[in-house]
Amino acid sequence: MNIYLFWILFLALLSIVPFMIIKGRTDETPKIKKSPEVKLKKKGWFK
Repeated sequence: MNIYLFWILFLALLSIVPFMIIKGRTDETPKIKKSPEVKLKKKGWFK
C-alpha cells in the first residue's frame, strides 16, 4: 500500500513541476518600463 502511495505522489509531483516552471517563466517576461532610464555622468578621474 505504501509503495502505491509513493508512486502516485511521485508521479503527481513529476507532472506538476514542469507546469510550475512554465508558469514562473511566463510571469517574468512582461516587464514594462514606465519611466526611461536616465544615464548619469560620472564625476571623477575615471569617466
